[in-house]
Amino acid sequence: MSPLCPKLALALAITSLTGCFNGSGSSSDSNESPTPDSSENDEPSVVAESRYYALPYLQNPAPTEMTVTWFSDSDKPGTLAVNGIGEFASNPELADSLTYGASEIEYIHGDQNFSSIHSYATEGAAPAPNYKHSVRVTQLTPETSYQYSVDQPGADTFASEFKTAPMTGSREAVRFIAMSDMETEPESTQKTVRWTANALAVGGEKLGTDPDTYTRQYPVDQTEGYKANLGYAATRSPDFWVIAGDLVEKGGRQLDWDEFWRHSAGEWGTLASTTPIFPTLGNHENYWHPEAPGYNAQASMLSYDKWNTYWDLPTNYATDERYEKRYYRADYGPVTLISLDSSNGNDDDPSQDTNLMINGVESRVPDFNPGSEQWNWAIRELADAQAQGQIIFVQFHHTAFGTGVHSLPSGSAGIANGEDSQSGVPMRAYKELFERYGVTAVLSGHDELLEYVRINGVHYWDVGFAGDGLRGPGYPPTTTYVPFDQLPAEAQETHWSVHGDVPEMWNGNQLIDGGKHYGFLEVDVRPSGDYGYEVVMTPRYVFPITDGNGEPTGEFDHRQYNKVVRVLVER
Repeated sequence: MSPLCPKLALALAITSLTGCFNGSGSSSDSNESPTPDSSENDEPSVVAESRYYALPYLQNPAPTEMTVTWFSDSDKPGTLAVNGIGEFASNPELADSLTYGASEIEYIHGDQNFSSIHSYATEGAAPAPNYKHSVRVTQLTPETSYQYSVDQPGADTFASEFKTAPMTGSREAVRFIAMSDMETEPESTQKTVRWTANALAVGGEKLGTDPDTYTRQYPVDQTEGYKANLGYAATRSPDFWVIAGDLVEKGGRQLDWDEFWRHSAGEWGTLASTTPIFPTLGNHENYWHPEAPGYNAQASMLSYDKWNTYWDLPTNYATDERYEKRYYRADYGPVTLISLDSSNGNDDDPSQDTNLMINGVESRVPDFNPGSEQWNWAIRELADAQAQGQIIFVQFHHTAFGTGVHSLPSGSAGIANGEDSQSGVPMRAYKELFERYGVTAVLSGHDELLEYVRINGVHYWDVGFAGDGLRGPGYPPTTTYVPFDQLPAEAQETHWSVHGDVPEMWNGNQLIDGGKHYGFLEVDVRPSGDYGYEVVMTPRYVFPITDGNGEPTGEFDHRQYNKVVRVLVER
């Protein structure tokens, strides 16, 4: 077998998208089979077209195994064919947690459905039920590319490629991308975000905000910005994809998950079809229920049920089955990724809690604090990875050392009074552990910034610039206070952010360079010398091209920010 290059695989996958959300040979917009004409004796009835709700995507890569998962409206088994390995039939299961509330059905058929999500659904009805198809392929060869295809009856055949992981501990080069806070929802179409600039141009501090930009909006909407971002990410041919939380706007809302897959494994892009995702939960993955909006146990339970349905992740052997897939360890060649769940801490002490609206016991969300089950698990896995000489990365959602609104101290007094009820500051409890066990970098989001600090050799990134907010420090105009002075001294000395360190450059009304844009962090781990590794961390972004009047042309440049961090890790 001649391996297919990643770029060609992506092109093949996109080509295969033609008509794959509609059955080939049918122009019907309904999920129902046409009624047979009684005048046509013995003519077979027309079979209803089948639709993919999520095209085949990759999960839980290993040196000799890979999971391929897809979702359809058909309960008929599909067939996964892996070139040189064989064919495997799926065992469809009704995904009974992937349901729609009345408000979602109303949205689908309303006049604000600008992205036309599920526009084919029967008037006044929900889309057809969701069926999960998942195949774990084994007996593969490490670090080998395989072409694969999925044939789902009634839908077009989908083709792509995957690559198995290197053996754990092997000295192979690895590239992955990290991002967070895309917060997908169908409302993202025709919805732009506030886009502030630093105050240098008006004689202020670089971490301040120009008052003239308090209400300024980004040139392109969230849908187009995120599409372009994933398109750029695909050209970088990453081995895997880290998402540090807030994948969707509302974890309990099915439309928001459908929108996530339209971007990741659907009509708008297929990065997840070639690149396994390692996600972790953000606050938005514990949020919203159609009958109980907001943060509450009912919302957390439904959100987790959807999360649990979509992901195949390594086990953590937790005592509570609903702690599974919330924190886990993944090894990929010389790289170990430790994923933590920062959703909730000590409900009795706001200084140790990242979400004052979630009751961890009622919602069955694990505590992350010292002495908790998750904390003790993290110590064991960090110590083991260090003993094996792995290059260790950690991801969790709530950034611990930032300057955004969620970097205010935890409390219920309100942002205007210097406290945040969803603060990331309690995650600083892990600082000493990360230093003790030689963690190279910590990847988080939540503040929705691109921001960096280094503390005692550990590199902390906020990668929350994937596709939703493009925030700055503080939260003007509610408050212009920036909690920079609350960072440790070394974090203040090493601090870098797009808002403060990449000023905008204009030619009249046309933006030429600089400023905050959608993007991702690219991480390269390369063997160096006899035993060591060089880790190169490069923030990349998509720059919207505008005309002389400042209007977007629909084109994007692929660029990188001026903060490339290089680290030599000796083993």
